[in-house]
Amino acid sequence: MGHKRSGTFAYYVQVQDDTQSAFMETPSRDALIKLSTNSGLTRDASAPQELSPQLKQKLEKDPELIRLQHERDSLRGQLISMYHQLHKGRETDLYRSFKEAQNRVRAKRKKLHQSAKDEQYSQFFESIGNRIIEHNYQGEPIKFEYDTSHVVPERRALAELEFKNRDVDNINDAELVEDRIRSLELRIALHQLDVPIALQKRIRFDQPPAARVSENTPPSPLSYSGLECPVCLGRSGIHARAKAYQYARKDTLQRHFTTHKLPAKFPKGRTCDYPGCDVVLY
Repeated sequence: MGHKRSGTFAYYVQVQDDTQSAFMETPSRDALIKLSTNSGLTRDASAPQELSPQLKQKLEKDPELIRLQHERDSLRGQLISMYHQLHKGRETDLYRSFKEAQNRVRAKRKKLHQSAKDEQYSQFFESIGNRIIEHNYQGEPIKFEYDTSHVVPERRALAELEFKNRDVDNINDAELVEDRIRSLELRIALHQLDVPIALQKRIRFDQPPAARVSENTPPSPLSYSGLECPVCLGRSGIHARAKAYQYARKDTLQRHFTTHKLPAKFPKGRTCDYPGCDVVLY
């Protein structure tokens, strides 16, 4: 505010500060109250978030999208007939026209999906009130099961432990201390685990991981399919499911690999990141 020697007060903790929540890295009481008071009618966890596979297949039959796909396929066929491989005609006008046609197909599909999402979203909130009233009138409460398949199990267990609806006056102190210790253990485990942002919506933690090798067999580069990220395989702080995640295509793996921003050459040498591989790269 421009007061004289105002920087002195920056080193003092205000009495109203929630130091316990700051130390435990949990939302403060004021933040939770503010979050609940700012909730709106268009914020509902049961609202549809993604398009169903049936609706996506229906959108693929759009006449404009089909026309753009035919135009793209025609240019691709011309390139292959002239140069036999696509990368050999990169410097030609025909290849640039092919890439522009690809971009038009991608943009049209994205526009169709976004418009379908908006329509699905608006229809949900236009009818959800009547559905709730109808179910309440018939004595059938609406049940919603949140999809936690992409949530790390430790985080889900911590949420169930922290938000127990119970009266602490009727609970033994030993049980409260045990829950607090368990909460700290889960927080430490979460702090040591890392799931890349790109994989948070791909990995399903509710399914068992695919068994590649037995527990008694030491890991080797030959036990992997080659579609795993070698850098992630060598990281110790990453989640086991994210470490051995198998990408569907090589180009998707290459895009992920570029996010590590590794240099093209290693003057001091770098050991191969694949477990069990002792090759030094330069």
